[in-house]
Amino acid sequence: MEADKLNLKSLTEMVPVDAIVPYEFNPRDSSASTGKVAASISRFGFLQPIVVDKNMVIVVGHNRYQAALDLGLAEVPVVIARHLTDAEARAYRLADNKAGEGSKWIQSLLEKEICAIAAEAPEIDLGSFGIEGLDDEPRSAWTKASRLCDLTRKTTLRTKCGFLYASFMDVGKQGRSLEDIKGDPEMVAPFASDLVNYVRQALGPNLAAGGWCMVTTPRRRHAEGPHFATSVCEAAAEEIGVPFYPEAVTARNRQRINPEFSLEENPAEPNVILYDDILTTGMTIKCARDLLTGAGHNVVVAVAIRNGSVK
Repeated sequence: MEADKLNLKSLTEMVPVDAIVPYEFNPRDSSASTGKVAASISRFGFLQPIVVDKNMVIVVGHNRYQAALDLGLAEVPVVIARHLTDAEARAYRLADNKAGEGSKWIQSLLEKEICAIAAEAPEIDLGSFGIEGLDDEPRSAWTKASRLCDLTRKTTLRTKCGFLYASFMDVGKQGRSLEDIKGDPEMVAPFASDLVNYVRQALGPNLAAGGWCMVTTPRRRHAEGPHFATSVCEAAAEEIGVPFYPEAVTARNRQRINPEFSLEENPAEPNVILYDDILTTGMTIKCARDLLTGAGHNVVVAVAIRNGSVK
């Protein structure tokens, strides 16, 4: 590339919004995400400049421009690409929009980022930026070959989002799909047996001393009808002789990255066994655990299947 292009005399400068001209033939309609962009600008600032040509016509950044209008901003940061010819501006406009289409999320790294944000700054609402949709990806992938479980038991202690939990199985490249497992009523008994065995081994005489109960993460996709985790907890709680509170934690939305839960029924017992059938990002069980610990309970977390990365 020529030195004058790398020199970028067109460094960022603040210009009035009304001096910017949208490109009349912009081939990219991103209006559906303008609200999310506006939320990001409101929360973090206008960190990514709009790129315009020498005539102040937008080359890249129509969505940021519209968000600025919606937010009532008087000035915005702009890079004036004076070195671009009209043809180059058109080509760059297309190239910039096209380049992002091949991107995809690396789920394991995405989960780590989400958990780190939730642990360090829980006040940041990722859902306002549209990130709640990302968490649908692993669940929609349950029927894919990469999200299978052969039901091999291997109890393992792990940490996720700042808490310790026990998992009994992992996903793999062979076995049954997670959706198929959860939809099979005959799977309730063996899953309940896994939970019972772990609780008895982990708690020992502390369980016999009393003061324990069982809670599961709230149902969201299935407001009515069978709920696999609830059925497992009902069977396990009856076996070990502790109360089960099926509606202790309820969901106010269907998001899995930034779920909103409430403690509808605060258990009378000081100690809680919190169970979830499948853990992916960990945010569901973290939010439920935080509610219970915030109410003064000691919480032991158990998960049937860890839906982590498959190698």
